[in-house]
Amino acid sequence: MFSLACTACDWQGADADLNNCPLCGATLEIIYPAAALPVDETQPGIWRYAAHLPLHDPAYAVSLGEGNTPLLGSAQLVRDLGLAALYFKMESANPTGSYKDRIAAVGVSRLLELGKTAWAATSSGNAGAAIAAYGARAGIPGYLFTLEKYAQAKIAQILAYGPQAWSVARLGYDPVVEKATWANIRQVCTANNWQMLVTARAFSPHAMEGVKTIAYEVCTQLQGDIPDVIYVPAGGGGLISASWKGFVEAKAAGWIDHLPRMVAVQAAGCDAITQAWQAGSTVQSIPNCLSNISGIQLTAPPDGDLALHAVRASDGWAISVPDDATYQAQAELANREGLFVEPAAAITLAAIRADRELGRLGSNERVACWLTGSGFKDANAVQRMVEGRTVARIEAADILALAN
Repeated sequence: MFSLACTACDWQGADADLNNCPLCGATLEIIYPAAALPVDETQPGIWRYAAHLPLHDPAYAVSLGEGNTPLLGSAQLVRDLGLAALYFKMESANPTGSYKDRIAAVGVSRLLELGKTAWAATSSGNAGAAIAAYGARAGIPGYLFTLEKYAQAKIAQILAYGPQAWSVARLGYDPVVEKATWANIRQVCTANNWQMLVTARAFSPHAMEGVKTIAYEVCTQLQGDIPDVIYVPAGGGGLISASWKGFVEAKAAGWIDHLPRMVAVQAAGCDAITQAWQAGSTVQSIPNCLSNISGIQLTAPPDGDLALHAVRASDGWAISVPDDATYQAQAELANREGLFVEPAAAITLAAIRADRELGRLGSNERVACWLTGSGFKDANAVQRMVEGRTVARIEAADILALAN
């Protein structure tokens, strides 16, 4: 049905309860026996693509209706930016408000199939909410380890689903702590028969297959006429890497006749992937995070080199965006397009604007960006958007003053 292969050495093997290569420890790839990509329209959301998702028995599939999110053409900003077309993939429309639901659906389903008794993960918010929700749906308890400086609204959503949660000192700001946290979670999961569901291909290669369904959907929504360039937020690097895998598989299946260029968008001050792309090197940990954009704050991106592969193989690039430009883009999406997204999603629009100003993106380009999470995820960012605005108190009769 599907098998495993190492992304770094020649090891290949049958599917097993592994999350890294048994020979060299590198990230695993999920391989399917046929390029054909059948679609079962009787199944909900991402499970329409079950033939290319890593679940042996469909009886274990867990769903909250994830996937099948809108792809919206720009109503206003496309003209301002001078682009041939601009599309927004609205991942905020998923059940818990982010694209992470696609990962959680596959990850929790595999957890059940493997007979695991709980899940454990790190998250700044979105992944934790998704996994906790799907875990609650499946009746599986969970353990969540979050950043020292977390967005309160995101953690409140996670806690509502019932898992145990802790904030880890310096997590998200110290590469040594990040690596130690992941290593310790892996050890605890092995000891307790739990499933590690950190949303990175380096730790959860099976669960991360859910992400590629974003690419599948865009191919079908545009009837194969895919955009020239795709802008994707990059923290750990798994989103852009798995999205690229989806486009590659769609091309192999004959859905599309060419591949898009992929752009990894990072926050300036927390941009190990961009630094590596600029230097032509592999990804190295950076000493600290100087950005406040929740959701993409990782100093040691676990899928960084896979993200670089997607960028380089697609003839794309990486770009870093200052926080102020990201917050401005978040406001623009709301008041120009009616799209209320979190800063980690809006950063893609900020990158598009920067690339137009740099001349790296031409006026003939057709562009899409992944808007990864809802604006309700980050209450502080919402308050920043409307800072200085007030609601005046009037009498009912005062309304008539608006009559012309």
